Amino acid sequence: MKRLTYFLAVTSLFLPTALSAQSVVLPEGDTIILPPQELVIPDALPDPIGTMSGVFSVNNSEQKRSIDLLNIETPFRCQTEPLNNQKVISSVQLGANDFKLTYIDTLDDLPRYEVNGYSFDDTALDEALQNLVDEAGIEVFSEDEGFASLNAKDIYGELSIVVDELTKAGEVYYKYDAARKHLHLMRTGKFEAQLPANRYVILGVLDALRGAGIENINPNWNTGVITLNLKRDEEKRVRDLFKQILSNGQLIVTDTEIFAVSSMNTAGNWGDILQTFGADKIHTSNNGLMGKLLSMGHQTNPNALMESVQKYYQVSPISHGVAIVPNNWKMRFDIGKCASNAYMQDQLSLLIYPHIRTDGTVDMRITLDSKKGEMSTFQVNAAIDNELAVIGIPDGTQPNTELLAVMKLKLIRLIGGK
Repeated sequence: MKRLTYFLAVTSLFLPTALSAQSVVLPEGDTIILPPQELVIPDALPDPIGTMSGVFSVNNSEQKRSIDLLNIETPFRCQTEPLNNQKVISSVQLGANDFKLTYIDTLDDLPRYEVNGYSFDDTALDEALQNLVDEAGIEVFSEDEGFASLNAKDIYGELSIVVDELTKAGEVYYKYDAARKHLHLMRTGKFEAQLPANRYVILGVLDALRGAGIENINPNWNTGVITLNLKRDEEKRVRDLFKQILSNGQLIVTDTEIFAVSSMNTAGNWGDILQTFGADKIHTSNNGLMGKLLSMGHQTNPNALMESVQKYYQVSPISHGVAIVPNNWKMRFDIGKCASNAYMQDQLSLLIYPHIRTDGTVDMRITLDSKKGEMSTFQVNAAIDNELAVIGIPDGTQPNTELLAVMKLKLIRLIGGK
C-alpha cells in the first residue's frame, strides 16, 4: 500500500543528482592520459616541528591563556556607574520582534505529499522516517545515533506536518536538502532571538539563560541578536524564560563591588564602623552561615559606608560589575570575571534570586558560592535604590582579611512588546 500520494498534481523532470551544470560525462571505455610530471624531491626537507618550535615556544602558554581569558562581555559587564550618578529606575521600549525565538537551521521545504494511514510500532525515529519517505525517493541522514523509539497508528496529513510532529516527539530537528533529496536529522538546532539593543537587558538575558543551563550563546552587541544552539528541552526553557520576561517586564540590576578589607594596627571592628557610619542608617541585619547581610536605605553620600570602613580597615578593590536578573529568575555573578589581575578571586560567585512584591519591594536570596560549595546564604527584603552589604566573609587567601560585597539595587522596566 502506498504511504505517500501527491498533494498537488505536478509534472516534474528530475535529473540525476550526481550531475550538475559543470559536470563532464565521459563515454564508457574512454581513457584520459595525463602527461608525465617530474616529481622533484629536495635533498633535505625542513623539520617543521624543529624549525617552528623555537618561534612558538616563547610566551606560547601566556598567549594561549590570554586568548582563553578573552571575553567580549567583560567591557560591558565589568563597569559600574558612580553611585551618585545612578538612575535607579529606567525603561526600555521593546520592538515588535523582541524576545521572539526563531529556528534558522533550515534549507528547503519538503515536497508536498499527503501521508495516508502510516503506522509503526516500537521503531527508532530515523528508521520510521526513512520508511515514511522511501516512496518519495528521500534518504534520511544523521551524524547522531541512538534515536528514541516511537509508536504511531494511522497517521494522515501533509508530509511536512507529519515530519514536524515526529521529530518533535523524538526530540530532534531536521532540515531538507531538495537538490540531494536528503533529510538531515540533528539533536541540536540553530536559533536566533532579537533582544533590545540595550547592554543591561542583553547581559540580564545571557545570565538568565546560563542560569537555566544554556551555554552555547553568541550575542551581537550591535544589533541585539543572539544566536543559540539548542536541544529540544533547552528550546523549551528559552521559550519559558522569554514568556516570563514579557509577562512580567522587570529586571533587577545590582551594581556590585567586592573589596578585601584587613584590619590595621589600631583596634577596630564592625561595631566601631557602624557607629561611625550611623547605626540608624541600617535597616536590617540578616545572618548567614558566615557573615551578615546589612540593608541600608538610599545614601545621600554614596561613599559614606566605605569612608567609615577605611577608618579601621585597609581596603583593596577586588572586582566590580553589574549583576542583572529577570524577576523570579536566578543569575550568577562570577567575581573573578571582573577581578583585577593582582587579586584574582576566580573561585567565588554571587548567586541572586529576586522576587518583586506587589508593594514594589524585593525579596532576595543571595548566596556566596565557591567551587567547593556554598559558603553562606542570606534572605532580605529591600526597596529599589537600597544598598546591601555582605560583611564578615573570610577571604581564604590572606590572614586577618575578609571580603566585603556592596550592592546597589536598580530596576529596568520593559515597555510594550506584549
